[in-house]
Amino acid sequence: MRIEYTELMEQLGVGHDLSAYETRPWFLHDSEAGVMCSAEVRVGPGSSDVEAEIQFLHDDDKEPEPEPEPEVKEKPLPLIKYEPGGNDEVIETDSKDDEDEDKEKKPKRGPRLGPDGPEQIMIMRYVPNNDAQWQGLYLVVRGETYHDKISNWDERGAAFFCDFVSALQMNELPDVDELIEEHLVDKRRGRRGRKGRIGKKGFKVEQKGMTMGMKG
Repeated sequence: MRIEYTELMEQLGVGHDLSAYETRPWFLHDSEAGVMCSAEVRVGPGSSDVEAEIQFLHDDDKEPEPEPEPEVKEKPLPLIKYEPGGNDEVIETDSKDDEDEDKEKKPKRGPRLGPDGPEQIMIMRYVPNNDAQWQGLYLVVRGETYHDKISNWDERGAAFFCDFVSALQMNELPDVDELIEEHLVDKRRGRRGRKGRIGKKGFKVEQKGMTMGMKG
């Protein structure tokens, strides 16, 4: 995909052309899920590149509590079935079920930006070519590259980003797995994910401020 700069801004949901060093951020905090979501489109120095990034900052990652001392569980004593004549039978107790119950299923998460940094959901980068048109350079979602796996990945990545931000505008925390399935998984018979709900008009609500862990 090779497009003009203004069209690129429209595809990423930005309502105007960003200048060098300028950013367009969106934020949402979901208290029930315990997640602060931040998305932004930013322009590099000299307008040399454009990046679209999405990050999650989980509430349980902000202030890590000291780990409690591990609880030592005593292995249950075996049961002994006493039989006449001294032929006692030892019945082993199986604690495997108890161990399985203790294991908590953790939700799937993407790579973290540093040991205490946020979770990176998506990073996509565009650069200009010699004809002053813009094209995608790479697309990574939850640590997996898509620019080397799917067709029209730059257009589909922009649609992924637009649908994600569109949900933030409606105060909804998007389901990342659903968006991946919709936009970034090749379907049979060449089906592709639909275009983002934002369309050509972009967003009207401007939000200013710094994003957590993102480059300004």
